[in-house]
Order: sequence, then C-alpha cells, then structure tokens
Amino acid sequence: MREHQRSLCGFLAFLGCPTHLVEDLAQDVFLSVLASPFEYRDPSATRAYLRKVGRHLFLKTMRRERLRAPLADLAAAEGVWVEHYEREDEGESYLAALRECLRQLPERPREVLRRRYEEGVPRARIAGDLGLGEAGVKSILVRARRRLRDCVEARLES
Repeated sequence: MREHQRSLCGFLAFLGCPTHLVEDLAQDVFLSVLASPFEYRDPSATRAYLRKVGRHLFLKTMRRERLRAPLADLAAAEGVWVEHYEREDEGESYLAALRECLRQLPERPREVLRRRYEEGVPRARIAGDLGLGEAGVKSILVRARRRLRDCVEARLES
C-alpha cells in the first residue's frame, strides 16, 4: 500500500476525482484488492491493476453522486498517465513541475483552482462568492488548466 498509494492518488486526481474524494477512493481501492484474490507479479503490473480498480470505483462514485466524469475517455487518460507521469521517479518530476507552475499562476485563477479541486466547491458557489457568472468561473478554470498543462509539459521536456 505504501509503495503504490502516491501513484494511485495522483492517477485519481488526474482523472478529475475531486480532491476531497481522492484519499477515500484510494483507500477503497486497497480494501477492494485485499478482499479479492490478488496475485502480486511486479510493481508495474500492480500499479496497472490498482489503476483499473481505481478507475472503476471512480466511475461508480460519479454515477452514484450523479456527476459526470470530467474526462470522456478514461482509458485513454490512463494511457497518457502511464506514458507521461508514471516515470522512473513515480511522477515526482511531474508534481514538482505542477507545483512550480501553480505558483506562477495569478492569484485569482489559483484561488479558483484551489476552491474547485482541493475543496470540491461547485462552480456556481464559486461564481456567487466571487461575483462572477458560472460561465466566467468555467472560463477561468479552462484557461488555468490549459496554462498549467502547457507549463508542465514545457518543464518536463526541458
């Protein structure tokens, strides 16, 4: 569990799992694996299996709460995760780049991202608190995510 928890939590967050649910879902994944017959092969196969169970539980949670998964193709997202973020350092270079890129964002987009993804606050409530329309908050999120993606990719390529 200790060996794979960080990678699993990162993957769930990458899929768009609200921050307040990531740890709970990761715990549910490990409990599910412990309750089923599981044959350890190697770290890579174990991470793949945990991602599969995590993706399933994430979708189940989203359906139960009547929420739409933020990514249309979660299987393709897993391929991107493995290719780009689950490197030899288990995603540490990605997280370091993301932290630095977040620090470079202006305060307002950083605050909107924090409230939406760390606290799980709905866009409508963020909009009301900031005196914006919900479409304005959505635009801030879209631009901030795009800027973060471009920044992280540039840092990882250098």
